Amino acid sequence: MTLTANKIKKVAIYSRKSRPDETEEVLQRQLAFLIDKCVENNWEFEVFQEVGSSQSIDEKVRPELNKMLEKVQSYHYDAIVVTDQDRLSRNTAGFSQIKEILTNYGVQVVTSSKIYDYNTQEDDLMSDMQSIVAKQEYLNIKKRLVRGKRQSAKEGNWVGGKTPVGYSYDHKTKKLVPDENAPVIKRIYDLYLSGKSSTDIERILDLEGTLTPTGSKWNKARISVVLSNPVYKGTVVYGKTKVSKVEKKPSGSPKQFKTDESNQIIIENAHEPIIAPEDWENAKAIREGRLTKPPSARIGKVIFTGLIKCAICGRTHSFQRRKGKELRITSCQTRYYDEDGINYTVCKNKGVRLDHFEQVFFAKFSQFVNQLELYLEDIKKNIKKDETNPADEKAILTANIKKIDASIKRVQKGFIAEIYTEEEAQKEIKQLKAQKEYLEEQIKRLDTKTKDEKLDELQAVLDKLKQLLEGTSDLETKEINHLLTSLIDHIEYKRVGDHKAEIEMKIHYKGQSGEQAS
Repeated sequence: MTLTANKIKKVAIYSRKSRPDETEEVLQRQLAFLIDKCVENNWEFEVFQEVGSSQSIDEKVRPELNKMLEKVQSYHYDAIVVTDQDRLSRNTAGFSQIKEILTNYGVQVVTSSKIYDYNTQEDDLMSDMQSIVAKQEYLNIKKRLVRGKRQSAKEGNWVGGKTPVGYSYDHKTKKLVPDENAPVIKRIYDLYLSGKSSTDIERILDLEGTLTPTGSKWNKARISVVLSNPVYKGTVVYGKTKVSKVEKKPSGSPKQFKTDESNQIIIENAHEPIIAPEDWENAKAIREGRLTKPPSARIGKVIFTGLIKCAICGRTHSFQRRKGKELRITSCQTRYYDEDGINYTVCKNKGVRLDHFEQVFFAKFSQFVNQLELYLEDIKKNIKKDETNPADEKAILTANIKKIDASIKRVQKGFIAEIYTEEEAQKEIKQLKAQKEYLEEQIKRLDTKTKDEKLDELQAVLDKLKQLLEGTSDLETKEINHLLTSLIDHIEYKRVGDHKAEIEMKIHYKGQSGEQAS
């Protein structure tokens, strides 16, 4: 049975914004029109409004649509009110799913010009035809937008989205122009070209109190982005990434992947550069030269990072994860050149699976932990408290520390004012901090609880080590690495022979000679 407008009592209003040119004002006018229609017909209504793509009805992309359809399937509404049928979906497959639900539950679609009842052959056929037309229109609009963007990019205009730090966007010329943050970008490049690393630059900018436009600190990641962006030499690059039509992220949005340079639009001298092109290229050469370490060394920290040294040549081993396989310690890559300087042999120390290395390591390391526990118990039995606590001396030391803090701040201000060079400032601050650390140690010496606190610290370390051995530790990888490096100087590793060769290992603890190593 087909409902007429008079028989419709309760409806859902659905309003969706998808195109960039659809402003909030336009959206509110559409919503006002739909509400007026409901009021005019005395329909009870509930509003569902969202921003989402018409090409998907995925719950993560269009939660309000799905919430409305759930209520449809609980017989909440007689009809759905929209400005046009394509507000529900321009995708023919998506629209077909929506139409099936509305048909099964006897719900009609009310637009500005017509009431659709998909149970009738006439409306069913008409809706399908309009859906096809809407999809074609959407594809045409999309093609025109892409063509327009590509043409604009070819003309050297900025169509790359978010404006990079150091530039602002001129809406009249459609070009990037340097702004008040450009000197910071120039300084980053000058420091890098002078031999400073990203870490050095981060420290210098922090020392100067220089922040990003959003008020954040300049960290290594941000600095690396600046150093690798060709926009600063006046170059526009369009089409660096492409949206996948098949693969999706967990959120439901399409994945992006990098495109070949041959498919990108690259326009030199598109806008005023902040960095001279030759300086940018020199910075690029330095950056690429510093990235020559193998990818295995850049997989991120593991708990043994920086600790495993080759027993044959002393080289620090790195780590590697092959596709679909476990993490491994790499074979030693040291080359031994012949007298001719051309021919060479490679160190014979082989790599091994990290989990196999861990088994041997923890078997040896557990002995050290047991010894540490016995040592701690022995200290607790024989310790005597230091009863002295001269308050006056402690007050003098504390006052001197405050004076040193003030001196450090004066040096920092002097560096910003260019009274000190970076080298002079660092040297002066280092000396002041050394004095401060000495005074702080003196205060600790005066504290009657110092020995107890040290024992507590040692006990805390011991507890962490025991949890690590028992497999109950909740420490992160970096924290475990820090814990191990505080105790271990290096781990001497050797494995020579075929795939059955055994692991030979010596753990060199800090403060111990090689003969005492386990």
